[in-house]
Amino acid sequence: MRSKLALIVVGVLAAIVVTGASAADFEGDNGACRETPGEAALLRCPTGYVGVPYEIEIESEEGSGCEPYDWFEIVNGSLPTGLSMSRDGVISGVPTGAGLARFWVWDHDLTFAQGGPSWCEREDRSEREFSIPIDPGLAIINPSVKPATVGQAYTDTLATKQVVGLNPPTGPEVQATWSLESGVLPPGITLSKSGVLSGAPTSEGSYQFVVKAENGSPFDTQTYTLAVRQPVSVKSPLGSVQRPSSEVGIRVGKTFTATGGTGTYAWALESGALPPGVALDATRGTISGTPQTAGNFAFAITATDSEGRVANASTALIVAPRLAIKTFRLRSAKLARTYRLKLKTVGGVQPLKWRVVRGKFPLGIRLLSKTGTIAGTPRRIGRFRVRLEARDALGASSRKALVLLVST
Repeated sequence: MRSKLALIVVGVLAAIVVTGASAADFEGDNGACRETPGEAALLRCPTGYVGVPYEIEIESEEGSGCEPYDWFEIVNGSLPTGLSMSRDGVISGVPTGAGLARFWVWDHDLTFAQGGPSWCEREDRSEREFSIPIDPGLAIINPSVKPATVGQAYTDTLATKQVVGLNPPTGPEVQATWSLESGVLPPGITLSKSGVLSGAPTSEGSYQFVVKAENGSPFDTQTYTLAVRQPVSVKSPLGSVQRPSSEVGIRVGKTFTATGGTGTYAWALESGALPPGVALDATRGTISGTPQTAGNFAFAITATDSEGRVANASTALIVAPRLAIKTFRLRSAKLARTYRLKLKTVGGVQPLKWRVVRGKFPLGIRLLSKTGTIAGTPRRIGRFRVRLEARDALGASSRKALVLLVST
C-alpha cells in the first residue's frame, strides 16, 4: 500500500506534498507479476517449477516517486525455498519444493543520503503482497542410453519423474510426450512419443542428440550419445576338439581372441568347467596352468567389451593321460629271420618320436623313429639290452628298458 505524508487541520485531512518523498508504486499491469482476479491487492507472479531455474524482476510504476532510484525488501512472509531477491527486485534461483508462497515487499526510495539523486531527499515507501506458485517439475531419469550394435535389434526406454522436492530429487514416475529436439539418431533407430528408442542400427559411429520430454507445462531436455559398434566375435585357439590338445602334467597356455566392439575385453567362463589346475585370465583371455586330470572338458568363454557387448565361444579342452610306454617285454627274434614289433603307448599327444637312449640293437635291427616300430633281420645272436624313449607333440617323454633276445 502506498504511504503518504498527511497533516490534520481542523478535522480536514490535507495532503502535503514533500519534494522527492513519494516512493514509486508497483507495476501491476505490465510487470512480471499481475493482479490476481478477485483479489486485486495481491500480485501473482509467474508459476515456477521445482528444479527449473526461475527469474523475474519486481518493477516500479514508471514516472512516480524517485523511480528508478529505489530498492526492494521482503518484510513479511518468505519466498519459495531456493529463491532469493536482490535489492534491485530480481527474484531468482532454483525452486526446491512445490507450493504457494505469499510475501510482502517494500519498495523504498533511494534517498540522496543513500546514494540516490539530489531530489530524493526523504524516504517514502510502497508495500504490496505478492505470491509465487511453484508446481512440481519434470526430470528425465536416464543419465545415458545403452550402446548399440550394427545389425542387431536395439531398444531402450526413456522415463521421467515428477519432481516435488530436491536434495535429493523426489517424486513419482510419470508419463511424458517425447520428441527429438536436435541432433541425429543412428540410421535405423527411431524415438517414439512414449520415449522408446528402437530399431536396428545400420552404421557404426557415435551419434549425439537432444531429447525433450513434456508433461503439460513442465518439460526437460537431455543430451545423449548413442555409440554404435561392430558386433563382438570370439575365436577359440583350440581348433578342432576331436583330439587331445593338452596332457596331464604338461603346462598349457591358450589365448582366445576377440574382435569388434570397442575398448578392452573382459573375459569370463560362462558355462562348463576347465580342467583342475587350469584357470582363465579375465584380462587377457588366456587359459593356462598344468592339468591334473585327464578328460574332455567342455566350456564356453565370453568376451565383454567396454560398452557391454557380449560374445562367446563354445569349445573343449581334451586332456590326455600322461604319456607312458606300455610295452613291457620284447618278443624274441630268430637269427636271419625278419622281425617286426610295434611298441605300444598310452596317453600322450600324437605324433610321437622314438629313439634309443642307451644300448644297441643287434646288427640288422633298427628302431623306426616315427612309428615306434622295431624292424629288420638280426645277424647276430645274443641278449641285447636297450633303453628306449618316446616323446610326444607336447614334449612329454617316457622311457623304458627292454631286452631283445636273438636265438638260432
